[in-house]
Amino acid sequence: MTKKDFLGRRDYFNMVHRVTVQAIGAFGDDELGFRPRPDMRTPRELIFHVYAQERLSAEAAKIGQFTVEALNASNPENAAASSDLMRLATIDDLRTFAESCHHAAETIARAFSEDDVNRPVESPMGTFSAWQFFAFAYDEHWHHRGQLYTYLRLLGKEPPMLYGY
Repeated sequence: MTKKDFLGRRDYFNMVHRVTVQAIGAFGDDELGFRPRPDMRTPRELIFHVYAQERLSAEAAKIGQFTVEALNASNPENAAASSDLMRLATIDDLRTFAESCHHAAETIARAFSEDDVNRPVESPMGTFSAWQFFAFAYDEHWHHRGQLYTYLRLLGKEPPMLYGY
């Protein structure tokens, strides 16, 4: 993958992220604990997971290794993530967290050289090129944004236009 192509994908991800932040704002503070089923994550947990995972994946791509500890740090069910998650009490907290994590990943991506984009990164799932960790975060983002949209509808709210960039 060329750096130009990689950054083109980041440009599109930036547009997707802006719509996701709109969706986060559609929830009320009192709805952050909404759990459609006992075994499903809440909106707070989903937003934390999506954005912590994006930042941690970018950091892994930067250093060349994605560890089990980093993987666990984005999972709200894991004790390692609980203190970070508990600080996200309001919609404003979650928007700030989302913006901060996305900005951190963006800063790392923009600083990559052509060689950095394709550098191998070791992980428990195997070895992949650094750019692929940003692609994993992108896929994860869309997947969980779909869940957030479903939650909004279950709460009787209209989500933002999916492609309302």
